[in-house]
Amino acid sequence: MFCASLSAHNLLVNLFRLLIILSMKISGAHFPEPEKYGMIQSLNVNELLSYIPLNSASTTDEGDDQNQKTRISVDERRRRRMISNRESARRSRMRKRKHLDELWSLVVRLRTENHNLMEKLNQLTESQQQVIQENVKLKEEAMDFRQILTDFQMGSPYSTHLRELE
Repeated sequence: MFCASLSAHNLLVNLFRLLIILSMKISGAHFPEPEKYGMIQSLNVNELLSYIPLNSASTTDEGDDQNQKTRISVDERRRRRMISNRESARRSRMRKRKHLDELWSLVVRLRTENHNLMEKLNQLTESQQQVIQENVKLKEEAMDFRQILTDFQMGSPYSTHLRELE
């Protein structure tokens, strides 16, 4: 356990050394010579942190920072707008797909209804034809019965009596 702690400490110390050297090169800050750091075991992390400047930016850097913040905010707005547009397009496609599904179900329902109505029309037409044929047949029978009745009345001795009753 002590070895793991020591190696983690060594890693941190080396990282801080690199950070300090990079900060020195970037900001031009002055740091004590590396000999002052001593052995790794005696290195104080807080002391290393104290050498890192908190605000080493000059006034021209502040303007660059402002431009960078503006650029970041513009980029962020552009990114958000792109995400918003994608989401809007996705919702639009979903609405279109839903509307298309509703239209297809309406087509299926109307075709079924049309088919049922056509069948009913065919049945009624067939029934009408049967009724018309039956009506013609009944009219012919009625004519035949009138003829029989007329013939019967003419040849009957009672025809004179039947005419009187009328």
